[in-house]
Amino acid sequence: MMGRKGDAEEFSRVADKNGFQVLSFDLQGHGQRKSNVSPTPFNTLPELETVHDFARSHWENISLYAVSIGAWLSLLHFSSNPPLKTLLVSPVVNMKSLIERMMKNAGVTPEILKAKGTIPEANLSWEYYSFACENVITHWECETKILYPEHDNITPRFEIEEFAEKFGCDLCVVTDAEHWLHTEEELKFLRDWERKNVSLIE
Repeated sequence: MMGRKGDAEEFSRVADKNGFQVLSFDLQGHGQRKSNVSPTPFNTLPELETVHDFARSHWENISLYAVSIGAWLSLLHFSSNPPLKTLLVSPVVNMKSLIERMMKNAGVTPEILKAKGTIPEANLSWEYYSFACENVITHWECETKILYPEHDNITPRFEIEEFAEKFGCDLCVVTDAEHWLHTEEELKFLRDWERKNVSLIE
């Protein structure tokens, strides 16, 4: 949300000091691709595969840093070929329940959505919802650190806690923060969290 590939520049300085290189790209609808359609599994997963293949062809070990919806898409892609370590910030971990909350807020039932196919004004798609129902994250074997904003209005706290417990993730909560970490205090917390966790990756 509000993200762009250039946001990785500060993190890349942290990573570089620890011997890493960073690959970053804009999801569709973000950054330099703002005019493009919104990111979906159908247009993003092939792009993730391309970036992943490039990384694997150049480096023996890779780790993952993903934010918001990028986290959910990455969890889908990397579940069968996990990275060495993973850092997730404000992650979406259950797209099915997120879409169902959007449907509830819009007064839309699954039957209505199926009949209409898409409801653009509510940003709802039956194809997307069906994919999310069929692709709930059930497998994740990777040491994972999560930074979660206390007042995230995208992913409820119980959902992130269930995910962290199920997959043995380390969960750190940013107090008084919302989904998009952007204030000076929040970004300082983020940078400190990044430095701490990148230095632990071997």
